[in-house]
Amino acid sequence: MPKLSESLAQLSESFAELSQRAKEAEDHVTAARNEAHDQFETRVAQARASAQKRHEEAKAGLAEAKDEVASHWASLRAHVQEQLERMQAKLDEARDDHDAKVAERRAERLQQNALDASDFALYAIDEAETAALEAADARAIADALASSMPSPNG
Repeated sequence: MPKLSESLAQLSESFAELSQRAKEAEDHVTAARNEAHDQFETRVAQARASAQKRHEEAKAGLAEAKDEVASHWASLRAHVQEQLERMQAKLDEARDDHDAKVAERRAERLQQNALDASDFALYAIDEAETAALEAADARAIADALASSMPSPNG
């Protein structure tokens, strides 16, 4: 049975990893401004591989992950909101519950929910990085093609 300090340390590590990964994705997208097409392709491939690896890890570790995570953002937000409301309701129940075994199971379940949400967030960051790099590459190609075409007035 993990104690509060151990649980918080584990959750803190998870959020630190999430923060670090978000910063890495930001740095990659910023660096992509000055890269050539082949460098874009390399970054996109790396981001896609990272996203795929994290997806496989999440799929193996989460029984709830029946569908692919790449659903529409609107339904994702609704799902996340529903989960947060459910967790809040369970927390409210827990305040009134004095049974140590039930409280322990609830704490473990809620901690796992937090870790699962963090894993999902990491996957979402990988997907967002891939999409941003693909968009930047497509924009670079479109700009290059537009600049090489003769102007319609000339």
